[in-house]
Amino acid sequence: MFGYIKPYKPEMKIKEYEVFKAYYCGLCKELGKRYGLFSRFSLNYEHTFLAIVLSALSDESIDMKLEPCIAHPFGKRPVIKNNEYIAYAADMNILLTYYKFLDMKKDEKKFLGTFGSLAFYNQFKKARSKYPEKAFAIEQNLRALDALERERCASIDKAAEPFANLMKEILPYPGMKFEESIVPDLEHIAYNLGRFIYIIDAYDDMEKDMKNRSYNPILLQFGKQLKNNEGGDPGGSFFRGTAKEEAKEWVCFNLTFTLSLIDRSFKKLEFKKNRGIIENVVKIGLYKELERIMKGDKKCKTRMKF
Repeated sequence: MFGYIKPYKPEMKIKEYEVFKAYYCGLCKELGKRYGLFSRFSLNYEHTFLAIVLSALSDESIDMKLEPCIAHPFGKRPVIKNNEYIAYAADMNILLTYYKFLDMKKDEKKFLGTFGSLAFYNQFKKARSKYPEKAFAIEQNLRALDALERERCASIDKAAEPFANLMKEILPYPGMKFEESIVPDLEHIAYNLGRFIYIIDAYDDMEKDMKNRSYNPILLQFGKQLKNNEGGDPGGSFFRGTAKEEAKEWVCFNLTFTLSLIDRSFKKLEFKKNRGIIENVVKIGLYKELERIMKGDKKCKTRMKF
């Protein structure tokens, strides 16, 4: 469900892109240092962006160094070092990765989910011990999501609610004193980012879920409407034509509106650095991802080539 929150490189200044890469590589190395080499494969854009936003709201000075990279053996790359926000993002990354593997055990990737959850269990316990309240909140929201999936909730908005609330729990870093006036905006941003991620991922997986007859609220909401009108089984192989176009129109309209709400809240925040990176992601990157998914482009969404 991750890999959608990333910058749009063609519209990014070279210096800003280098800084983004430094955070990305910093998070990768922090995962390795705290949780072992295998954990670095769980690296994603969303937690990189989390670290960048928290860092941008702080007064910290950046410690950036050139270091070798195991994935790029020729030459050194800029890396953000000794950064508490990157460390926090690494901990949240591990918590969500573990729960992701648990979720995979329930669907068509049962073997991978079982292997991953066992491989990440010790790392999960370590991260949970640092942030027990965060871990509890994540688990409660994922349980709520699981309950909706088991009852085959046919409302996209209702199904997206637990993941949106989960993101709202993650963004505020306990070690950071936020001005009271910005907390509602931060929570609003996190909530809507969670909603965006959940719905765009559901749309991205729609064809696969239809084929595997897996739960997908978009198929159920619009397939149910088609069943009532034309007969058939909601989410079945007939999910084409009018129903599919209506689903696409609904997703495009609602997520465009969601992105406008995110942009509006970001404008209220006073960033002390990284503003260009954040604006690129919010004003361009998210819209480009929405456009890509709407066009049916299935390019890899998990890693970025640097």
